[in-house]
Order: sequence, then C-alpha cells, then structure tokens
Amino acid sequence: MKILVTGAAGKLGSNIVENLVKKVNASDIIAGVREPQSEKAKAYEAQGIEVRLTDFEKKETLVEAFKGVDRVFIVSTVVPVMEIVIQQQKNTVEAAKEAGVSQLVYSSGPRADVSDFVLAAPHRERENIIKESGIPYVFVRNNWYVENELDTIQQCLNGAPWVTSAGEGKVAWVYRPDLGEATANVLSGDGHDNKAYELAGENLTQQQFVDAVNGVTGKEIPLLTVDSEAHAKMLKEAGVPEEFVSLLVMIQKGIREGGLEAPHSDLEMLLGRKPTSVKEALQILLK
Repeated sequence: MKILVTGAAGKLGSNIVENLVKKVNASDIIAGVREPQSEKAKAYEAQGIEVRLTDFEKKETLVEAFKGVDRVFIVSTVVPVMEIVIQQQKNTVEAAKEAGVSQLVYSSGPRADVSDFVLAAPHRERENIIKESGIPYVFVRNNWYVENELDTIQQCLNGAPWVTSAGEGKVAWVYRPDLGEATANVLSGDGHDNKAYELAGENLTQQQFVDAVNGVTGKEIPLLTVDSEAHAKMLKEAGVPEEFVSLLVMIQKGIREGGLEAPHSDLEMLLGRKPTSVKEALQILLK
C-alpha cells in the first residue's frame, strides 16, 4: 500500500511522515512537496522515502504524483482568497479520481460540517468537494494548535500582557505532534472510511491557558480582557495589517461564542493513549 502525504515539507506533514516511518516501510511512503530539490526533500530521499512534486494549483503535477498511490493525505492550505482554496481542492480531488486513489484523508477544522466559526466555512466547502467525489474519505478535524500561541507567549515573556477579547470562551488546545501521530495511525490503519474525527485537547479559557504558561515559565503574565472594538484598535496600533486585524478579532469572537470548544474528542482513541496535556506541551515547546 502506497501512502502519499501532501505538504510533507510543512510542520504537520513532516510530523505525519515521521510517524508513518514507524508504522510502514519507508518505500511505501511518498512525500509530496512543492520543492523537490529542497533540503527537506533530500532528507526524505536519504531515508528511502520517494519524493514527488505536488502543487495544488497545477493539477497535472497531482495527477502524476498520485499514480500508483492508494491513500493520500490532503493538507489544508492557508490562502486568503476563497476561490483559490476551492480550486486547489478541486484539482486535488479530480487528480485523485483520475489516478484511482482509494482513500483521501483531509486535515479539516473543528465541527466543520455544522460550526459557525469563522474558519469553518472553507473546511466545510473542501469536505463537501471530497464527499461529492465518491472516493472514501477520512476527515481529521484538528483543533487549535498550542504552537499557534508561541509568538504571543514570547511577546508576553518580554513584558506584554496577554490581550484577549474571547471572554470566557474555551479553546480545545492540542499539541501538533499528537495530530501527526493520530493522522499517521489513520493513514496506516483500516476501518476509517467515510468517518470524521474531532481531534481536540483540553477545553481551557484564556485565563486557564495563561495560568498554564505561568506555571511552566515561572512568570506572572497578566491577562487583559477587552471588547472586540478595543482589541481591534490595539492590534492596529501594534502595526498588525488591516486584513489580519479583522480576522484575529473574528477568531476571538468565535472563541467567545464557543467555536473552538470541543464537546468531545476522538484523539485519545486514535492515539491509543492519553493526549499530551497543554502543560506538557508547553514544557516541551518552551524548554
């Protein structure tokens, strides 16, 4: 069985490949990358992992890359233009159909099929494109990475307060390597066709997350709670580009309304162990 991982040079993709190597022969893994001559690609080849060009905007590269492949992991891309995102997904799915791929595994977002969270709609559209293809699928719906907060944590360790307009809304923060391991388990296992898995960690408020950071670092980072208008003003004054200001504030609003709180999680089931806690993740990331 051949497994191709798109975005294999990225952080999530490379973690999936790293875990797949522990489960299947390296010769059964294909790393899909945008730059086959990169150092990362060469490192894969040194491990006996085949490297193929996969450019979501060039369908012909995908058709060629997917030849002889049984399962494909589709990494979700971050593109500000929705039309480009949708075309990328159509290119990938159409190429998979032409190549006869037997399963598509897509890294989606929390409760993408029903959520009103600002980032859910693109995932919902991409899930629907996969469903309509008729190819057996698995959606691994990844919640918010602990790693997403590292820049903010560093700013706070340098003296800034933790500013939030998320109120008492909770986030099911999850450690990215856990997601890579769980996804590798899906790609290398059986019995997952046409299932959607919610991959989430502990549900914590902003204050609880900051408390965890303080506990790990020994610092006393203060939490500054503001409303959306004040938050937007502060972000602008900090030099954040206008297009990102509105997105960040909308994300905080979504958190406030429960968009990243997880009623349940399939992560422990897919890992076969307890997921890494936020505190444990921070201890690893901040050491």
